[in-house]
Amino acid sequence: MAKSDGFRKITKHQRTSILPLRWIGNICSHIATNSLVKAFDLQEHSIGYRFKFHCFIWKYFDKPYRWWGTYYEMELTDSESQDS
Repeated sequence: MAKSDGFRKITKHQRTSILPLRWIGNICSHIATNSLVKAFDLQEHSIGYRFKFHCFIWKYFDKPYRWWGTYYEMELTDSESQDS
């Protein structure tokens, strides 16, 4: 029997049909994700102002992504159902 990578189907969801808004949402997603990673890193060192700054950036750059960005949904396969 062929081995599965664990994914049955990957579905692309676009929240708006207006292309420039989709571009803005996806660019804001990259900025928000980078700021969130930096905030998690700074949280360990208890650096107050830089931590708050990156949290602020994430908060406001994540909103356009949630409104207009593109996200992907994956269906996971059950390993037991693959064997039988």
